[in-house]
Amino acid sequence: MTSGHRPVPEISILMTARNSAPFVAEAIESVLKQETARTWELLFVDDGSTDATLSIVTIIADRHPQCIRVLTHDGGHNRGISASRNLALRHAKGQSIAFLDSDDVWLPHHLETMTSLLDSMPEVAMVYAAAERWVDASRPFDEEAARAGQWGSNYLPPLVPEGEPYGLLPPGQLLEWFLQDESLVPCICTVLVRTEIARRVDGFCDSFEGLYDDQVFHAKVAALHWVFVHDECVARYRQHIDSCCARARADEENERHLRHSFDLFLATALGIRP
Repeated sequence: MTSGHRPVPEISILMTARNSAPFVAEAIESVLKQETARTWELLFVDDGSTDATLSIVTIIADRHPQCIRVLTHDGGHNRGISASRNLALRHAKGQSIAFLDSDDVWLPHHLETMTSLLDSMPEVAMVYAAAERWVDASRPFDEEAARAGQWGSNYLPPLVPEGEPYGLLPPGQLLEWFLQDESLVPCICTVLVRTEIARRVDGFCDSFEGLYDDQVFHAKVAALHWVFVHDECVARYRQHIDSCCARARADEENERHLRHSFDLFLATALGIRP
């Protein structure tokens, strides 16, 4: 991005964080290093952090005022990841929405690859792709990749059921996959969705926190619209003990409750039998 007049962005990137000081600068740096001429804005929502997260991001945003905006909830309160994404969505000016969690990173070709796909298919509402699971957060990625070559610590999970092709998915297809295998879900750090569609489905459900929040959003989009799944890896999804998912899954009763709520959501709101 260049200094001076702030252009209307083509893409709005939504990032939320609560206490992500060890990782957030790296996540933002991966956005700044995107190899694309497309205009974008990064809308960062601090969700009541009590560590240095907000200070770190504010310093970075001050260096890049043309493309990074920092948002907080009223009173600096913690409202949860869904409410935080919805806050960013309300402020988004781009024609499409991308997501990057504050502990993940994009590969340099991410925005160009995903935006080119969405632009080429006007009938498609959402595109998503592969993300490498980055298992060990205690080491730099290059060192971890070397370990993965020996022990298989990092991996690319399947995006489609065995025997199914990548490509266009008709409305409802992705929901059927959700019910067959909960692992067959888009990794949100690879998703690009049209802003109009994201708002039409009312964004994220505040009642889902830590688990299934993104699946519910994807389900609302995919229930009524065409989706495209791409087999190229465009991001690295960091897994560590302090992540929202890890904390939620540590409580088995809570995980069962959230899964039941997700199945009920599919059954009642979308007419899918769990």
